[in-house]
Amino acid sequence: MVTWNSDSDTVPLHTVLIISDQSDNVAVWESLFNQRNCIVLVETKVTDALQSARLVGPSLMLVDVKLSKTERNALLKGLRAASRGPILMIVSANTVDDILEANQAGADECLIKPINPAVLIVKAMAWLGYGEKSSRLPSSLNRHAAA
Repeated sequence: MVTWNSDSDTVPLHTVLIISDQSDNVAVWESLFNQRNCIVLVETKVTDALQSARLVGPSLMLVDVKLSKTERNALLKGLRAASRGPILMIVSANTVDDILEANQAGADECLIKPINPAVLIVKAMAWLGYGEKSSRLPSSLNRHAAA
């Protein structure tokens, strides 16, 4: 039997795969996701990221790597095939065409650099379903909403 020893009273709800070549940003993002009780996996290479996505099936994927358009589109398509979780792409795009192309390749949302870590975590938590309406309703109203 395998057990998980944790200081937290709650079981992690989501697995987040961060694919980034920006080590300073990764340290901040990893800490923010850990504070929200997420399991965080970090990959710096595209091939490793695709393999992790296939093996783990993360709840959310955050992509911030410098790639050519062709490499980026191949990565997004590979991630989309590997997992049903949302893909957030951080881009330094100057044109709407770049963002549309990333969306067509599989990114659910593109966030423009520089990105405030607070904005990033709010967006990610919304994609993970933390903002669901029913969870914010008082229990008396929640019963009526389910009926």
